[in-house]
Amino acid sequence: MLLSTASLKQPNFPKIRHGDSIVQLGSCFSTNMTYWFKRAGFSVLDNPLGVIFHPIPLAKQILLAFGKSELGEFVQKEDVFVSYDASSTLYSMSSAGLEELMKNQLQVLKDSLEKAGLLIVTFGSAHGYRLKVSGELAANCHQQPQVLFEKELTPAEEMTAEWDLALKEIRKVNPEIQIVFTISPVRYIRDGLMENSLSKSELFRLVSLLKRNSINYFPAFELVNDVLRDYRYFEADGVHPSEPATEFVWDFLKEELFSVQTLELIDEVMKLRKMEEHRLLYPESKKADEYRNLVKQKRESFLSQNPVVAW
Repeated sequence: MLLSTASLKQPNFPKIRHGDSIVQLGSCFSTNMTYWFKRAGFSVLDNPLGVIFHPIPLAKQILLAFGKSELGEFVQKEDVFVSYDASSTLYSMSSAGLEELMKNQLQVLKDSLEKAGLLIVTFGSAHGYRLKVSGELAANCHQQPQVLFEKELTPAEEMTAEWDLALKEIRKVNPEIQIVFTISPVRYIRDGLMENSLSKSELFRLVSLLKRNSINYFPAFELVNDVLRDYRYFEADGVHPSEPATEFVWDFLKEELFSVQTLELIDEVMKLRKMEEHRLLYPESKKADEYRNLVKQKRESFLSQNPVVAW
């Protein structure tokens, strides 16, 4: 018998509405969800230091943003500089340029956390790579020689200690922020199926320990792996959930996170989005111009009446 989504409903799950800003941090699955939030008209900051899978480097970026930790080592790859505290999407052609970029992105994170109505953190993997020289867990290994790292399965207790500190700093400046943790349904099978299961187990233990901090849990992992339970909902690699799977998760999240009034407003936003995305058979024609002008007028009228909607 398939698991019912009703059994995954969370009591007292936070509610947000348009005008509440959102910060999303973590694995690539969080970026998938960001697409839906933005499409629904919300303002979202998504992974300012890039996609990061391990909970400790994620906690560290929050501590860095609030001045409670120090930047780790930079790496030079030919003529490009990258940081062990960020993904490879953050880079510069000089060490000074990278330091400035990192500081700017951390300031963006700090500013966003100070005013956000909601923080969603998606943990990807408890497997990490610890630099032998510094003892720091790298957010990204940047294709450096394996001999520089010790691979580990980080225990939940160690990850919890870092997140206790990060949550404390966030709530100092934003005591009203609502915080939701989730575990990525992406299956990191490169290390093996058993190792993936062990990793997810530590992440579940981490979330369980963090519940003492009045955080919420969203069951993205369970929705994909226990409700859908079908490889048709994964990409060809058998690892990453497909767009229909992420839309299924989004539909469940909508019902949890939004009031009836907000859902109605989202429906209006989505109708306008679909009108904008309508494929015109003859885009150079007079009729196409009339259609585009009509859509523009509808959008401007809608936004003037609903200025809290982000477009």
